[in-house]
Amino acid sequence: MSFLNNSPLLNLDYSILEFLEDSAFAMNANYQFLAFNQAFSKQYKLFFGTYPKLNEKGLGVTHVIFGKKIQNTYERAFQGEHLEITEFVYNQYLTFKIQPVFEENKVKYIIVLIKELTKTVKLEEMVSQYQSKYEYLIDNINDVIFQTDSVGNWVFLNKSWTNIFQYTIEESINKPFYQFLHPEDVKKNELLFEPLINRQKSYCKHIIRYLTKEGSIRWMEVFATLIINEQDQILGTSGTLKDITNEKSNANIYELLSNNIKDLVCIHRLDGTYLYVSPSIKELAGYEPTELIGRSPYDFFHADDLNIIQQNHQKSLDGNTNELYTTYRFLKKNGEYIWLETNTRLFFDEYDIADRMITSSREIQERKRVEESMVKALQKEKELNEIKTRFLAMASHEFKTPLSAIRSSADIIEAYTLQINDERIRLINNQLAAIQSEVTRLTDLINETLVLSKFETDRLTVQKEEVDLVKLLKFVTDRQNQQQSDGRTVELAIYGTPRTINLDAQHFVHIIDNLISNAFKYSLECPNPKVSLIFEDNVYKITVQDFGIGIPEIEQKKVFSSFFRANNTQNIVGTGLGLSIVQNMVKLSLGTISFESIENCGTVFNISFPY
Repeated sequence: MSFLNNSPLLNLDYSILEFLEDSAFAMNANYQFLAFNQAFSKQYKLFFGTYPKLNEKGLGVTHVIFGKKIQNTYERAFQGEHLEITEFVYNQYLTFKIQPVFEENKVKYIIVLIKELTKTVKLEEMVSQYQSKYEYLIDNINDVIFQTDSVGNWVFLNKSWTNIFQYTIEESINKPFYQFLHPEDVKKNELLFEPLINRQKSYCKHIIRYLTKEGSIRWMEVFATLIINEQDQILGTSGTLKDITNEKSNANIYELLSNNIKDLVCIHRLDGTYLYVSPSIKELAGYEPTELIGRSPYDFFHADDLNIIQQNHQKSLDGNTNELYTTYRFLKKNGEYIWLETNTRLFFDEYDIADRMITSSREIQERKRVEESMVKALQKEKELNEIKTRFLAMASHEFKTPLSAIRSSADIIEAYTLQINDERIRLINNQLAAIQSEVTRLTDLINETLVLSKFETDRLTVQKEEVDLVKLLKFVTDRQNQQQSDGRTVELAIYGTPRTINLDAQHFVHIIDNLISNAFKYSLECPNPKVSLIFEDNVYKITVQDFGIGIPEIEQKKVFSSFFRANNTQNIVGTGLGLSIVQNMVKLSLGTISFESIENCGTVFNISFPY
């Protein structure tokens, strides 16, 4: 059949006729045989009592009964027509398919293929009898019931065929079933039918796409068995087509396969051998699909990736997983490698036995490049963090030791000067106070930096205990009140029913200390800061409010960043680490922190913790 539908092959060699199962011959315009196969020779002998001879005129054109009709048919073929006629000859139904072969726009000769349809006609008669007897039952089944002849032409279809595909039965009968398949699924269907045709399986069951008369897609579950006569010859197939379009939850697979040309879809035997390769392989790796079919994919894998590929392949075959993703390098036709990510799924037959594998592969070249860059960047960042951690540890020791010595020396000098009553001693004490203040500030900076580094290295932990929260908060506010040289104090308010809380007291004190200290520091000559403790059903909240300089709106998003100082705080002493530490400590205890601020009006910080 493909011989007549692919005319370029006809120009190659007459010897191709011998490979056809049906009778076939080539004839020139004088009705002389140019070539014929053994099947035709035997059939010719049966009809005319003698074997055909090359360069002799065929006896059919001179036959007294049908010779004239044959001549007219051949003449039409020599005028360029492609013909197919069926005749009842010598008690047999024969189909003549006639193909003209051109050379320089003229018919050089014709090829005639003769197919015996007697078996098909008998099959049609049998089906007709069967249909008459069970017509009501067959036509009221939702699934399509079909039968084909040995070459795949429909010989029977029930009414569900028309209901689903809009084709009438009359316009479908005697046409090949694959004519109604989605063009992209024709090759796939052939591969899925292969085990049945080769009698490796007693039936065939798979899912394939058909097209309706309007061109829309219907997903059909095909079940087919062979029709075999007493001589063990295949007469055709019979079975059902079940419409599963509405049941197919992942119907977008069609969109993925047909529209996304970057994806490579393949069907494999269980050993990996390619049975089907989608056309996207051309753009992806430079190959034609036919260059891969029948070959092992292991021929194209990078040697360094074979181990993981083999492991995942075996896992799939062992049934440990139904779906696998593998990342590997694939050899392109130009000798370069490309990174692919492949999803592998197994197909199972009716008895839950693995039958085929389907893979979907996508190029991830750019992703791998980004991943490699990220790995390098992360490694560099890790090295920098290690250097920073070592530096901070060194700084803690190297800086705090001399600072302690400076403070001690200043304290000793101060003690000596207290015993001397001299105006110059007052000046010395002023300088000592400045030294002690700067030592304290530098020590605080080092301590806060070390605390922050512990957050970054996950070395700071929470040590919870039952605490009287009201008592603890009053302790913090009282201590802050005592430190204020201007006489201001915190206005503390408690709302709700007080209760003991399970928390890290050291962290809580640090958080509240920092916020109240800031409230005083950034609101000089302003009203007293306000602190509220609110007990609610599921959380407790603390608010710290001041009426000072506020935070510029343009800088508010940076408030919790390390070493950040707002532009309006340049003349106020600070490290820029306090709020960053506060935020991390709040998060460590599963709390939340937020703030509202208006420049030159004040700021309020809101903290909330679960019980």
